[in-house]
Order: sequence, then structure tokens, then C-alpha cells
Amino acid sequence: MSRKSLAFFILTFFTALLSAENFAPVNSSVKQVRLYQSEQYSLQQGGYISNQLVRYGLTLSQTKSDGTKAPRVGWTLSAGEFGFSPLVGFFKLNVNGISMERLAPKAEDLTVWRNGKLAGCELKLNYDGAKLILRLFLRPDSPVLWGSLLPAEDTLEPVQNAEVAFSLIPSKLLMDGKKVIWNGGYERMAITPARIIEQTPQRVALTPADTYLVIQDKKLDGSTPENGQGPCMILLDYDAVQKASLRVNDDWTSEVYLTLAPDFKEFKFGLWQQEPRISNADFAEKLKAEKAAFQR
Repeated sequence: MSRKSLAFFILTFFTALLSAENFAPVNSSVKQVRLYQSEQYSLQQGGYISNQLVRYGLTLSQTKSDGTKAPRVGWTLSAGEFGFSPLVGFFKLNVNGISMERLAPKAEDLTVWRNGKLAGCELKLNYDGAKLILRLFLRPDSPVLWGSLLPAEDTLEPVQNAEVAFSLIPSKLLMDGKKVIWNGGYERMAITPARIIEQTPQRVALTPADTYLVIQDKKLDGSTPENGQGPCMILLDYDAVQKASLRVNDDWTSEVYLTLAPDFKEFKFGLWQQEPRISNADFAEKLKAEKAAFQR
């Protein structure tokens, strides 16, 4: 066993021995941020959630209208250089035919949320009167960013249809000199508790047996800095889900698409990614050794 692998297994072993009481409290804050070319934005608000295991950053933004293009909302997660990164919007929600990008959020719509040992951020969303709350939080003993989407108590209109899409960049982007390779050369795949889903141009239907998806690349396996950041993970509770599918194609991003029941009470999910990089093989061992940390 290499020195690196030995250190990893020792760390995993002692982490698994700790109970929630032995972990430091979760930190959460919200503040104004400055984005690149900040003069182009009318809204720049950031949320930060961390525990002693991991740190996640959220950014809520809205571009200014230039007279030809309407303002556009951005909602990004910073969890590493790739994976759930600002390079791609990690969570998109369309409600009653209205895109999240076309909403008009305010800075005060992103707030700190706390409940006992849980802490994170809440985002209020208003789709022409159909109001929802997106809550993202950590617990002290888990590296997973847990999430809930709930109808707001003061909603004015019913949800007739709701579509969720999660997006990420598995491990890293391939480059040809200074040019990004958007398609071709990748070996993407997803591992669930029930099966291995190989790269395919067709969407793959998901079932409740696919309670989590470890999305990774065979070649860009995170084993060295040149081989990327390693895998990311999406955890799903299907109680509120009518239909689910995965797109894991030979290109730069992968997506999970969900149709929620119109009368849903709470859609629960989780996202995981870590810094520094971790190899596919090491994460598979971590998932076995720390099962409780990856369960809601």
C-alpha cells in the first residue's frame, strides 16, 4: 500500500469513529460579493456553509439588462475547480413554465438558516405567485450538502408542474492547447447502489433504487493532479419525484433531470464534492467506511 493510500485509510478510519458530538459546529453566513465584471450585475450575493470536513460557497446573481437582453439570474455552487463549480449552474428549477433564470430575486431572499446543529442557507423563489423555498445545509458530521425544496407557507398560486435539473462537470475538462474540448474524449459514467451506468448518448431512466449517483470519469479518475478532481455525488429521495433521468454523455457536463409531483410537500436531495481531489477508487472506499455520513 502506498504512503498516500495508507494516510487516506487512517484518516477515514478515525473519521468514522467520531460521533456528531465530536465535530465542530456548522458555520453559515450570507454577504454581498463582487463577481468578475461586477458592473454587469444588479445582484451579487454569496452564501457560505462549512464544517470541519468541507466548505461550500453559493452565489446568487442577476445580470443587468443591456437593452437587448433581459436580466438573467445565476445560481452557482463553488465546491471545487470542476464538479459543482461556478463554470456551470448546478441547480435549475422551472415552475409552471417559468425558468429560474427569469425570476427577479432580491438580496434579502438569500438568508442564513439554522435548526439545532444544522445550518445553511435558504433561498426564496417566487414564480408569479407560486412561492418555494430552497434550503441547503450541512450537519456537523457529514460532508454532504443536504437540500430541501418546499412550497412556501405564503404561496399564492399552486405548483402545476416543477422540473429540476442538476448539472456538474465530472472531474475536469479536457483541453486541446488552450481550447476546451466540449465533446469527445471523455469516459463518463455513474455508479448507483443498484448498477453501473456507462456513458451513452441517450438519457437513462432512474428508479428509486438509484438512491445516489457517483458521477465520475474512467480516465480522469482523480488519481493524479493531471487526472482531475475525481468524482461527485448526487443523493436523491424519490418520494416527491414523478420521473427521473440521467444524461452521462461523451461531453463536458452531466445532468440529472427530475419531474416533481405537483402536490409535493418536500423534495429532498444531497450533493457531495470535496477539496482536495480524491480518486474514484478512494472515494468508493470512503463511501463504504463512512456510510452514516452519506445518509440523511
